[in-house]
Amino acid sequence: MEYDIRILTDMRLHLSDMRANVQAAGQIEVQRFMKRYKLRTALVFATLFLIFIATVKSKAEDPGNTCATGFINGLENTLSENQSDQLRSLNAEYYIDLSDSLKTGEITQKEFTRLPCATALQAPLPGQTLWLRFAVNNDHETRKHWLVAFAETIFDDVIIYEQTREELVFIARDGRTVPQLERASRSMKPGLPLVVGPDERKVFYLRVAGTVEPTLKPVIITPDLFADWSTGMMILNALFLSYVLSITIFSLIIFRQIETRFYKYYSLYLVSQFLFSFLYDGWLHKILGITLPVSVMSPVMFFFTGVAAFANVQYCRILLEVDAGQKRLRVLFSVLSVTTIISTVLAVLDPWTLAVPLHVIYFFCPLVLLIVALHKIREGLPQAMPIALSLLFFTSGLVVAVYFFSFPLEITNATYAYELIIRYPISWGYYIAIVGETTFMLIAISVMVKTMQSQKHAAIMEANLLRSDVTVQAAALKDTGARIDALETILTEDPNNNLLAPAEKRFLEQATDCVQDHIKDENFGVKELAAALATSEKTLGRRIKKVNGLTSAAFIRSVRLKQARDLILMRQHNTIAEIAHASGFSSVSHFSKMYRQAFNESPGDALKNATADPQK
Repeated sequence: MEYDIRILTDMRLHLSDMRANVQAAGQIEVQRFMKRYKLRTALVFATLFLIFIATVKSKAEDPGNTCATGFINGLENTLSENQSDQLRSLNAEYYIDLSDSLKTGEITQKEFTRLPCATALQAPLPGQTLWLRFAVNNDHETRKHWLVAFAETIFDDVIIYEQTREELVFIARDGRTVPQLERASRSMKPGLPLVVGPDERKVFYLRVAGTVEPTLKPVIITPDLFADWSTGMMILNALFLSYVLSITIFSLIIFRQIETRFYKYYSLYLVSQFLFSFLYDGWLHKILGITLPVSVMSPVMFFFTGVAAFANVQYCRILLEVDAGQKRLRVLFSVLSVTTIISTVLAVLDPWTLAVPLHVIYFFCPLVLLIVALHKIREGLPQAMPIALSLLFFTSGLVVAVYFFSFPLEITNATYAYELIIRYPISWGYYIAIVGETTFMLIAISVMVKTMQSQKHAAIMEANLLRSDVTVQAAALKDTGARIDALETILTEDPNNNLLAPAEKRFLEQATDCVQDHIKDENFGVKELAAALATSEKTLGRRIKKVNGLTSAAFIRSVRLKQARDLILMRQHNTIAEIAHASGFSSVSHFSKMYRQAFNESPGDALKNATADPQK
C-alpha cells in the first residue's frame, strides 16, 4: 500500500511540474509577442490619432470666416439663400448678469462687450445670466425663417426677445426647465426662431441661464439643418444607450451562473454610464417631461460619473487578480478607490468649482489600469490582453472628449448635419470610449470565465482520479480490517486460544451469515434465526451459549453492532440514524446505548473520529 501511495504522489508532482512548464512557456510566448508588436502598434495608433485630430481641426478652421460689418457696434448677421451656407457663427455682443437680478427692460441700458467672431463664450455659473445682443439682416425679397441655437445641449432656460422702439417683445422660450408645451422646439437641442421679413433688419436679445458646459458657442441655422442635426444627435445617442443597455442585459444573462463578484461591478459601471448619458442628453425631459435645473441635475450626473469610475477600478481589480498579487498593487488600487470616492463627494457638493479632481481621476485611472494590465500580460494572465485593449480604447476616447471639452472646435459654417456631428467630438469621443471599452471588457470577462471553467474541469478530473485511487485503497483497507476484526473476535471470545471445533465453527459462521443477510430487517430475531437454521429456539440458544457465551438475542445484537461499527469506520453513512437503520436498529437512542456498552464510546464520537483527517 505504501508503494502505491508513493506512486500516486510522484504522479501528482509530475503533473504539477508539467502544468508549471506549460504556463512558463505561455508566459515566454506572450512576452515575445509584446516585445515584437507593442512598440509598432503604439506608433501606428499614435500616428493615426494625430492624423485624425489634424483632419478634424482643419475642417473646423475655415479661413474664409470673417465677421461682417453690421449695425450694433459693427456686428451683423446676414441671412443667406445659398444651400451650402445654412449655418454660421452668431456675431453678437454679450453681457453677464452676475446676480441674475436684471429685469427684461433694464438690459437695454447695459453696456455689452463685443464677441470676437467664431469665439466661444464663457458659460454663466449658477445664479448668473448670460445676455446676447445681435442684429439680423435679410437682404432678400422673401421672408426668412432661421433659428438661433448652440453647439451645446444642456440649458435650463433660453429666451429670445425682439427689440422694438418701445420695449423688448418676447418671442420664444426653450430649455430643460421649460414645460414641453411652452418649448419653441421638440428636439433635444434648444432652438429659438428668427423671423425676418424681406429687406428688413431686426435686433434680438437672447437670455441664457443654467448650463454645465464650460463654454458656449451660439450659431444661427436654417430649420432644416437644425432638424437634421438634432435628429442625428438623438439617433446617435439612442443607439448608444441601446448598446449599453443591451450589453448590460447580455452580461447579466451570460454570466449569471458564475460568482456575482466577477460581473457586479461591471454591471454597475454600465448602469452608471447609461444613467449619465440618459440625463446628460435630455431623455428625462424628452420622455418623461421632468423639468429639473442643472443645479439639481449636475450633482446627480457627477455622482454617476464617480460611481462609474469607482466600478471601473473595482472590476479591473477583480479581473486582473490584483488581490492575489503583489502588495504594492493592492495598495495602489486601494488608493485609487479612496481617491475616486473623495473626488466624487467633492464634485457632488459643488460641480462647478470642485469637479476638477473627479475629471482628473476619470482620465487618470484608466491610464494606471492600462499600465497594470500590461504588467499582467507579461505575467501571462489570459484576460489581461483584452483588458488592456479595453482600457486603451477607453483612454483614447477620453482623450478626444476631454480635449475638445476644454478646447471646443470652432463651428463656422456647415451644409450637412454630419459635419456638425463630426465637429462636436465630445459626444462621439465619449461613445467610442465606452463602446470600445465595454466590448473588450466583455471579452476579458469571457476569457476569465473560460479559464476558470478549464481549471475547474481539470480539478474535477484530478479529483476523480484521486477518488478512484482512494476507493481502491479503501477496499484494500476494508479487507484487511475484516481480517483483523475476525482475528480480534477469535482472540476475544477464546482468550486461551482454544480454537472451536469445526462443526461448532461452521454453525457459528452460518448463524453470523444468516444475521448479516437480514441485517436491515428490524424484525429479524431469535425465532426467525432458528427457522432459517432449521433448528428450534432452545437448541439455537444452547449452541450459541456454548460457543461464545451469549444468548441468542445478545448474539444477534452483537452482529448488528459490529456491522454498525464497520459502517462507521468505512464512512458509509453521514448520520447516526442512517447507520442505526442500516444495522437493523429501529430506535436510534437504543442503538446509541448498546453501542456505548459494547465499544466504550458513543457512535457520534466514533463517526467524528472516522471522518477526521487521518494525518492529524
